[in-house]
Amino acid sequence: MKTVYATILSCLLCAPLLAGDISGIVKSGEIWEQTRDDLARGAFNGVRFATVDDNTIRVPRKGGIALGKMEFGETLVTWAPENGATENLVIMVYNRGDDGDTQREEYMEILENTISDLNEFIGTKGKPLKVAKKDSGVSLRSWKWEWDNGVIRLDASYTGGKRDFKGEFIRMKLGADQESVTGGGAANAAKRKDLKENVQRDEDGGDVWISVPMVDQGQKGYCVPASVSRVFAYYGMDGVDQHALAQLCSSSADGGTSVVAMQEALESIARKFHIRIQMLEGKDMTSVIMNFIADYNKAAKKLKKPQASPMNWVEVCRDPKVLLAARGNKKYTKKWFAPIKKSIDVGVPVLWSVELGLYPEEGAGQQSDGAHMRMIVGYNEEKGIIYFSDSWGAGHEKKAIKMNHAAAMTQARYILRPSR
Repeated sequence: MKTVYATILSCLLCAPLLAGDISGIVKSGEIWEQTRDDLARGAFNGVRFATVDDNTIRVPRKGGIALGKMEFGETLVTWAPENGATENLVIMVYNRGDDGDTQREEYMEILENTISDLNEFIGTKGKPLKVAKKDSGVSLRSWKWEWDNGVIRLDASYTGGKRDFKGEFIRMKLGADQESVTGGGAANAAKRKDLKENVQRDEDGGDVWISVPMVDQGQKGYCVPASVSRVFAYYGMDGVDQHALAQLCSSSADGGTSVVAMQEALESIARKFHIRIQMLEGKDMTSVIMNFIADYNKAAKKLKKPQASPMNWVEVCRDPKVLLAARGNKKYTKKWFAPIKKSIDVGVPVLWSVELGLYPEEGAGQQSDGAHMRMIVGYNEEKGIIYFSDSWGAGHEKKAIKMNHAAAMTQARYILRPSR
């Protein structure tokens, strides 16, 4: 595996600056006063990025961000909405989703070099931190560097020993103070009774929706951990990112995953955080799949289409006309919509496992087919549409699809509720 890390040279400050080199403005603290436009004209000139939301950009792996000669992977840069100044940077020195698996020796070398280089950059040794597993969800080795103009926190996570070692991520957070590099954990989760205040209504147009923080999963097959991290951030647990959640549910970066794997991933996450999970289609995935096949075959028989079995249902149950006949009829759609309306009305989003590429959707598209998890964030009952969101960055916050199409393409729906 080719790492995204290059060891810092001893003459760091004398080295020629790279495009996107932020070493000078980080050390001086100037970066915390700069707006997005300031950085675009200066240190970020030539850096490739994608917009996550109005206040955040994502610089992809090898996108150009560097701290002197230290080059990094995926980087999130966030500006404070109140004044537009840089709030923090989250830099993935290494993450399994983008960089692939690594051997123990290589992972430890990256970690040790990072610590050594930060010691040299700041001019003092990093202070080890104790991080509660209940807040992060995973075991972390953490350090902090603090100087007059800022704070850097480094978190490393891996599992197993010499034989079954798996490096998960090495994450660096930069901010002006301790608060800017510390996200909320389980203890910060919102109370259920307060979520109703987040519901927005357009009384004239009939739209009802909630705004959920965006996460851009990039090219990683992290639709489940990315979606859950958005729900957690909405609940106030923004310190639990998609990389930690991917570790908890052993997500692969190879693309879409099966509805069964999605169910297992969600159950694993819920257990770790003591979050209540409710699947709207039934109590167990086996019965959900069998009911789905039965409904599909009943409609397929009338339409003289191929029948499905538990062995081939994923490949066969993709005929849009059959699905509409089976689960897109008026009676089924009304039953399907009822718990969604109830959940949105109290400010709780619905995780939505679907098969893509079957019906037209309003809004920006990206992935064209395959199993995927997205989020239902609103509805318009008069127009017969639901609003959904994909974890693909800006433009994917609130998109629309007809209710009967949404019901027909559904594989499963889940509600994660705060424990309080």
